[in-house]
Amino acid sequence: MKVVVTGPYESGKSLLINHITDGACINVERRGTTIAMDHGLANIDGMNVFLFGTPGLLRFRTMRKILSSGADGIVFVVDSKDPESDARAKLFFREIAFFLPGVPCIVAANKQDLNDARPVDQLRNSMRFLAGLPVIPISAKEGTNVDSMLRTLLYLTMMQWSSVFGKFAEYSGHKNGLKKLMKDLNLQRDHAVGYLRRFELRKLLTVQVGDEIFNVNDSVRPLLENPVLIMRR
Repeated sequence: MKVVVTGPYESGKSLLINHITDGACINVERRGTTIAMDHGLANIDGMNVFLFGTPGLLRFRTMRKILSSGADGIVFVVDSKDPESDARAKLFFREIAFFLPGVPCIVAANKQDLNDARPVDQLRNSMRFLAGLPVIPISAKEGTNVDSMLRTLLYLTMMQWSSVFGKFAEYSGHKNGLKKLMKDLNLQRDHAVGYLRRFELRKLLTVQVGDEIFNVNDSVRPLLENPVLIMRR
């Protein structure tokens, strides 16, 4: 799954991706500031999660738009310690909501390891634009709640695609899998093939030549059949 990690400057996006990937990530930066992207791959219960961290300076809007394209989920990182960052967070949130309307989003209230970090209730009061979104207190530095935060986002993302994923699992390996997918979901061929291509890139399945047959990867089949399993660790 493709997850974009965004938020204002110095909220902790790079450190968060570094923690999730155990340091197996790249960072295009200058003088300690991300100027292009962070990128890393994590494996959560057999599911590949491709993380793309956006630059936090306002002038890199075009890069954030490019990195956000096709994302399945959003981690929006806010600075729990610095009230002066709230205004920047509002600008970034409006931007990501424009780039990715309707895409599941979870708010990572970072820097909760610091003594003067604001609790979630105070953050919600200060940043009312977050209304309706899950806000999870985390520490990217210490790893507190990071795993549960990511799993919650994956669950929300998988539930959004649950009707498609369920049919992937049901018709995996079938001779006429594509036709069955089209019929059950009332899709045109191009639309159904588009789904296959999207999730083949995310390594959920493989598609045979001609597109008629697809096979769900064994490691993710249980999750596609029952997304709640991603929450049980």
